[in-house]
Amino acid sequence: MNEVNKRNGNGSIEQNHTTDPGHGPNSAAEYHSSSSEWSLRSFRDEAEIVAISSVLQRTGWNRKRAAQMLSISYRGLLYKIRRHNLAPPAEIG
Repeated sequence: MNEVNKRNGNGSIEQNHTTDPGHGPNSAAEYHSSSSEWSLRSFRDEAEIVAISSVLQRTGWNRKRAAQMLSISYRGLLYKIRRHNLAPPAEIG
């Protein structure tokens, strides 16, 4: 990804991102740096949510196996599940 930094009128730096071929609008790397709500912590939290949710879905919400697959402790996984308010999907039936 190519980045072009420039200063705007109030002295802060704006980043303009151009995408390389193969990095379309659905790319996980796309973000808007001008938004004040984006931070390293928010990116890390979002990555944790995606990773944990994906592994929990693949294991059928077997938390012990999910923790092993994620290489974290079982208690650590339980903490992250609570912290991110993750819940198993409601059963239809």
